[in-house]
Formats: sequence, structure tokens, C-alpha cells
Amino acid sequence: MAYESGSNRFCRRCGSHVGTLAQCPRCRAQQTPQGGEPSATGPGDDAEPLRLRRSRPWRRPPVLISLVVAALALALTWWIVTADRSGPQQVPSAGQGRAPIPAPASPRSGTEAGTGASPGSSPETGPETGPETGPATSPSTSPGTGDGGTPSPSSRMARQQAEAMDELLSSSSSARSNLSEAITDATRCERGGLETIRDITGSRRDQLAAARALAVTALAGGAELKGALVDALGASYEADAAFLAWARRHVAAGCTGAVTSDRDYRLGLDRSEAAQKAKTRFVRAWRPIAETYHLTAWKPDQI
Repeated sequence: MAYESGSNRFCRRCGSHVGTLAQCPRCRAQQTPQGGEPSATGPGDDAEPLRLRRSRPWRRPPVLISLVVAALALALTWWIVTADRSGPQQVPSAGQGRAPIPAPASPRSGTEAGTGASPGSSPETGPETGPETGPATSPSTSPGTGDGGTPSPSSRMARQQAEAMDELLSSSSSARSNLSEAITDATRCERGGLETIRDITGSRRDQLAAARALAVTALAGGAELKGALVDALGASYEADAAFLAWARRHVAAGCTGAVTSDRDYRLGLDRSEAAQKAKTRFVRAWRPIAETYHLTAWKPDQI
């Protein structure tokens, strides 16, 4: 069959233009006679054979498969993340927080335990009584510290009350140390001694008022302790006031007359003896408080 350049027939195997030829000049494939089958391409479609066109639909499935795989991967990742977040909420321990909640005891385990033990107990130890599930010591009943070594409210209050009393004792000791020297100076008719006794008497008055206002509700034996201190400072104030009355009169009279026979001087000695007894009683009650809170263990002649 002669080749006709105007024919629009193409080889069905390789897509070469064959015109009216019965055999493809390129791949030697036999061609159907012209008019035996409709043309594979229309006018102007001279660049793409029918075989390549029919293969086009097979390019879409890989794209669809990729989208499906991506969606499955996203769903799997979301499931792993949500399962990881909710996991710890399902595994807390019923007792110590280190093991999962045990499953209910089987009939066999209950028989072996002999008591029908609950999931939170074992045949050897019985019901759990650990720090989280057992009886906890409340701050009000703890003499020292609360959970984790933190001082309980009652312990902190007791320390504060003990420190306040120790500060008052320190002030009393400072006043007590100057009294003997001031009396000696007043005996020698030195006006500085009179002024010192007056200052000490004013300080004693303030210390007595402070002692009466002390809070001792959190201290062991606080009422007895406070009572002894008030008695000691009250007697000391009375002694200082008596010595001040003597010193004023003694200096005003030109320091004449016997000192030891003066009524105010003798009253001062008498009240000083009463104060010493009260101080001794206080020191006995104070010593365990001072040891507990690491404060000064005062002696009677220092207060």
C-alpha cells in the first residue's frame, strides 16, 4: 500500500505516522486497513499516540495512595499522643505511688490470705498504713515538725514565744548588772549612782509589764513559767523602788546617817531576797525550754 502524506493514520504500537501503509515503517507492526477502525486521534493530535493516552488514568492512584498513607500516619500520631497523656492518670498507686493499682484479688488469693484481703492489702502486712494512707500526725499533735521536716504551726509559735521571753530576760540581765555598782555610788554620795538606780527602776517597771503581756500558750508548762517570771520581776521592781527611795533621801541629806538601818534600804534587801527565790523557781522551769530551742540558760543572779 502506498504511503499517503495526507492520511492521519498512526501505528497503534509505537505511534508513528503510517498513513495508508499496511505495515509500520518503524516497528514493522501490521496495520489495519484504512477504514477498518476509526482513527485513534482527531485532526491536530499528531503528538500523542493512543497507547500513551490510555495510560494516563494510571498516574492518579499513586497520588491517592500517598494521601491515604499520610492520613493514616497523622491519625496514628494523634492516637499515640493522646494515649500518652491519659496514661499516667490510669496508673497511680493506691498506697505509695510507685506501682499500678492491683487487680481485685481472686477467690484463691482471698482464701490464701485467710481474711478476704482487699486489693490494697497483702497477707503479710494487712491493710496499707504508709505515710499517704495511714494515720497522719496533725500539726496540732506534733511536738516538733510536720511532714517533710517542716515545723508545725504549734512548734513555730512555741519557738517565737520562747524567743520573746529570752529577749526580755536579756534586758533584765543588763539592768541587774548595774544595780550593785549604782547602790555603792549612792552610798558614797555620788549623784550618778542615784540617777542609775532611777533608770534601773524604770526599766524594771517596763520589764514587769512586758512579762505580764507575754504569750506562753504554746510552751510546755507556760503558765508556771510565766508566773515565776512575773513574781521575780515584780519583786525586783519593788526592791529597786525601795533602793531608789533610800538613795534620794540619803543624797538629799548629805549622805549622813547609817545606811543599813534605813527602812527603805532594808525593804530593798528583803524584796531582793524574795526576787532571788522567784528567779530560782523560774530558772528550773526555763532550762528545758532553753535546751529545746537552743536559747540562753540564764542563772538566778543574771535576771
